[in-house]
Amino acid sequence: MDANLKAATARSLELAAAALRKNGFAAEVYPDGAAASAALLALAGSGKKIGLGGSVTLAELGLPEALAAAGNTVVTHKPGMPPEERRAVWLSALDSDIYLASPQAVTLDGKLLFVDGNGNRCAALTWGPRKTVLIAGVNKLARDQQEGLWRSRNVAAIANNIRLGKQNPCVKSGRCEDCASPQRICNAVTMLWKKPAASDVLVMLVNQPLGY
Repeated sequence: MDANLKAATARSLELAAAALRKNGFAAEVYPDGAAASAALLALAGSGKKIGLGGSVTLAELGLPEALAAAGNTVVTHKPGMPPEERRAVWLSALDSDIYLASPQAVTLDGKLLFVDGNGNRCAALTWGPRKTVLIAGVNKLARDQQEGLWRSRNVAAIANNIRLGKQNPCVKSGRCEDCASPQRICNAVTMLWKKPAASDVLVMLVNQPLGY
């Protein structure tokens, strides 16, 4: 990234972090994914139960493997799991020491937006895990809630549909069609306007594009 652009995006991330803190979240800004990963691994230590929401960001940073190698138990569903086994994994993740996920959008006024197909991640974000850590690259920044929803539906959702091999209408049109497809992955929305009262939430903002 160009040095001037990186300085400008760092400023935007700091503004978002300040707004998140005003809304009750803990929030930190990191210069790149390596710094954020190192901080998370130090926070997690070893011997923890770590729940993961489906996230390209976490995969890009290699965090599932790094956390397991550090001696943690990583709880996440895998492709092809039978429905009852997958449900058991989702319920187990709710009782994690640390739950990791990535929002589809972080607004400059300190809100966090998540769109899910099944709702398991939405459930974990509002209550359950002892600590929740949310990692977002600079590409997730949005001006406000409306822009964040647009981004979630017209950027993140389309990329995820392609990744998952879903032939939903948005893949063909390049925009959200608010479809009724049985393969639809945008069924549940969680917006964290403020930190949920019984939750401990840390938002890690990274000055590097990550995930969708």
